[in-house]
Amino acid sequence: MKRYFLPALLIILSAQLFAQSAGDVIRYSYLRPSGTGRFLGAGGAMGALGADFGTLSTNPAGLALFRTDELTVTPGLKFAHTNANLPGNETVEEDKSTFGFDNLGLVFNTTPRASRWKTFNVGLGFNRQSNFNQSIYYTGNSNGSVMNGFFEDAQNVFNNGGSEDNLDPFGSRLAWDANAIYFQDNLLTYDFEGFENASLDRSHTLTTSGSMNEMLISFAGNYDEKLMVGMTVGVPFVNYRLEGEYTESDPGGAVDGNVPYFSNLTYTEYLRTEGVGINLKLGVIYKVNQMLRLGAAFHTPTSLGLTDSYSNTFAYSYADGSGVYNGETILSPDGTSDYRLRTPWRAIASGGLVLRKYGFIGVDVEWVDYGANRYNFTGNAPTNEDEIYERQLNTAIQRNFQQAMNVRVGGELALDDFRLRAGLNLNGKPAEGETGFNTAFSVGAGVRGESFFLDLGYRRSTGIGSVSPYAGAPAAQTDNTSSDIVLTLGFKF
Repeated sequence: MKRYFLPALLIILSAQLFAQSAGDVIRYSYLRPSGTGRFLGAGGAMGALGADFGTLSTNPAGLALFRTDELTVTPGLKFAHTNANLPGNETVEEDKSTFGFDNLGLVFNTTPRASRWKTFNVGLGFNRQSNFNQSIYYTGNSNGSVMNGFFEDAQNVFNNGGSEDNLDPFGSRLAWDANAIYFQDNLLTYDFEGFENASLDRSHTLTTSGSMNEMLISFAGNYDEKLMVGMTVGVPFVNYRLEGEYTESDPGGAVDGNVPYFSNLTYTEYLRTEGVGINLKLGVIYKVNQMLRLGAAFHTPTSLGLTDSYSNTFAYSYADGSGVYNGETILSPDGTSDYRLRTPWRAIASGGLVLRKYGFIGVDVEWVDYGANRYNFTGNAPTNEDEIYERQLNTAIQRNFQQAMNVRVGGELALDDFRLRAGLNLNGKPAEGETGFNTAFSVGAGVRGESFFLDLGYRRSTGIGSVSPYAGAPAAQTDNTSSDIVLTLGFKF
C-alpha cells in the first residue's frame, strides 16, 4: 500500500499537500467553501440567515427560509499567485488561473395548507468546497542531494540479503537502473560517497490542479416562523492532480565540480487522486425576534473512498574515464492504490441580525479537530505492512495537527434593489503548535428583482508555507495568495 515516490512536502497556507502522508489529510479537511456570489461576498457568514444555496453546505436549516422555487448557476475564475525562494536565493513568482463552476442549485418550495409548518423545501445541486489549482517554482543553490535517500534505501536492501528486484520501483530502483547506484570492487556505492552534503544547484517545479465539489440533497422545514430545521446529505467528489519536476546539477560540471563524476539529475512525479464520499449535515435556526436569529449545525465526519494513480521518472548524467554519459530517462511502473479517509466532524454556532430592509450582519464560529483525520488502508485484503503504515500515519496525524476555530463575519447592505457585501474569514491553523489565523477577505455586489437576481463575489486569501522536494532537503519558503471571482445568475419561479 505504501508508495515510495519522492517524499515531497508541499505546504499551502500552512497545510501539507501530498498523497498518503500525514499532511495529505489537510487537503480534504481544510476547506475553503465557495458557492454563490452572495455567499462568497458576505464571507460565508450566513449560517443563521439562510435563503441562499451556499448555506446548504454550512447550515441546511437556511433552506427553510426560501419562499419561492429558485435556480442558481455560478461560474467562477480562480487566480493563484505564489512567491517561493530557497534561503539565500532569489524569490521566484508563479501564477496560475482556472475557470470552473462553483455552484449549481435548484430549490423546490412548498407551503403546506392549514399547518403550523409554513414551508417544506427541497434543495438539489452542488457547492465547491476546495480548489487545488496552484503552481510553484523555485531555484537556487544549497547543500545535500536526493541521491542520499535513494542510496540509503538500496543499502538497506542489499545489506539484508535483497537484490535489485527488491529495490523501491519508484525511487532507488530508478537510480540503480540509471547507474547512479552501483557496485565497485564488490562494494555498493554512488558518486556522492563522501560528498553527501555537497553544494548543488537545484530547481523544483510543482503544479497542482483540480477541486473538491460537494453534491447536495437537502430538506428543510419552517415551523411557525420561529424554528427552522434542515438536513443535507453531502456527496463530495474529489479530483486532484499533481505534476512535479526536481533537478540537481553540479555548478562545476562533472569534471571540476563539487562531486566527482556527477553532472546532473532529473526526477519527476505524477499523481492523480479521484474519489467520492458521503456525510450528513444537520442544522437549526431559531428566530428570537424579527431582528435576531441564532443557528447551530453539526457535520458528521466525511468518509472518502480514494484511488491514487502515480508514476515517476529519473535521468542521471555523469562522467567517467570514457567520457560524459547523458543517461536515458528511466520510467517507473504505473502504480495504483485504493484507500479510505475519514475527515473530522464539525460544529458551527451562528448569529445573525436582520436590519429590517437595510440588510444583515452575520457571524459563524466553526470548531474542527484536524488531528481526528484517519486513514484506512485495511478495508480490502489487508497486509501486515498496510496495518503498520496505517497505524504510523494515524499516530503522526494525532501528533502533528490540532483543534482549530474558524470564524466568518460578514454583512449585506440593501439599497433598494442593489446590494453591497463584505466579509472576513479567520481560519485557524491546523498544524500542531501554530497560533494565529490564515485570513481571507471578501466583497460583493448584487441586484435583485422579482424573478431574477445577479450576484458578484470576490475573495482574496493569503498564507505562508514551505515546500521541500524530499525528506531532509532544504525547504523553500512560500508566500501564497489566491483570488476567487464568482458570478451567480439566479432565477425565481
